[in-house]
Amino acid sequence: MPERFDVIIVGGGIIGASIAYHLTTLGVGSVAVLERNALAAQATSRAAALLRHVRYKTAEAPLVRDTYALIPKLEDELGEPFGFRRIGSLHLVTSPARQANLERCTHAAEAAGVEVEWIDASAAKRHVPWLDARGALAIAYTPADGVIDPHAFANAYARVARRRGAVIRQHAAVMGLLRSGRRIQGVRTEAGDIEGGIIIDAAGAWAGLLAWEAGFGLGMAPVRSHYWITAPDGGFPVAMPFVIMPDANAYVRPERGGLVIGLREMQALSVDPRTLPDDLDGYELRKGDDGQQLLVDGYPRLKPFFPTLDGVRFQTFVEGLTTYTLDGMFLLGPVPGVDGFLAATGCCGNGIAASGGIGRAAAELALGAVPSFDLAPFRLDRFGIIDPFDAAFRARCAAARATKFEIRAN
Repeated sequence: MPERFDVIIVGGGIIGASIAYHLTTLGVGSVAVLERNALAAQATSRAAALLRHVRYKTAEAPLVRDTYALIPKLEDELGEPFGFRRIGSLHLVTSPARQANLERCTHAAEAAGVEVEWIDASAAKRHVPWLDARGALAIAYTPADGVIDPHAFANAYARVARRRGAVIRQHAAVMGLLRSGRRIQGVRTEAGDIEGGIIIDAAGAWAGLLAWEAGFGLGMAPVRSHYWITAPDGGFPVAMPFVIMPDANAYVRPERGGLVIGLREMQALSVDPRTLPDDLDGYELRKGDDGQQLLVDGYPRLKPFFPTLDGVRFQTFVEGLTTYTLDGMFLLGPVPGVDGFLAATGCCGNGIAASGGIGRAAAELALGAVPSFDLAPFRLDRFGIIDPFDAAFRARCAAARATKFEIRAN
């Protein structure tokens, strides 16, 4: 007889691990996580992991606050920390339109109890010695923000889920779905079929392939995400805030005496998920691309805010795949046209920060409970019928990455 679980989660990144944690917390009968590689070894491990309270898309804010509330609970249960550093953040804008939007989103955060302080350029420089903010129209300082080790965070979710009975299998690739009429009732693996009451697609860059087999096109595409890590010889304080600069399309955070520097290109690279290997370790979206041209293109935008940038030694280029939607919002909910099948994906580079809320919401949907959050902005069918493999559609998803730090009211 095939194995059977009440809930099967396809994908062992931070989203899948969080869903398993929440399902076991809510007391579901049996839970399995099936991961084709090692746990949290793909997009999760390559994330910059900036945990921001002030959200450019305000519908995400409650999910992020849920993540923050979970971190101390997980640390207490495990009896040890797992890499969270509360260093604060600065959001710096230089245009009137962005100033108005930042004020609106900041007020929303303050209404939810988040402390935000408006500071001037000299105060900003005291917080972040490399920063020249004299051209800023507004600078918002959020002292409660932080960064986290994403791999350790995902494993914290998984460790607690295991303690509560979840089965987590690594190197267990899902090859397809088992279907009876409208209902998705299990998955096919190399080791045999596994039946499930509810199947949750949290497979990241591969999630669209599974949904397509069920007859639905997820409105997202795998898109290259990248950043540089500088050599640890700049004397940068490890506890200084990270800085978001939408006008430079850039962010900078401390990293062990050096910096993580993200420079977003105006048109990111997308990939057809049907062409992806099973393991992205060593995978290059563009053969021989070491990020130098991206650095050349983005350098002039960052330099006015970072006058000593010429003295920084760029050491490591990190790239990976994250899933972007047309509007930069998550995909979270039931897959239309079938029963017993949910998706939790389209994280748009915000999966670490929102992992707590996404996991809770997906677990509640799986159990048939009323979700703790308004999930209407994340509906899977909001883009209509689409072909997720179409090159023009994927290019539109990739363009959404360039405007990730644009502030919107939705």
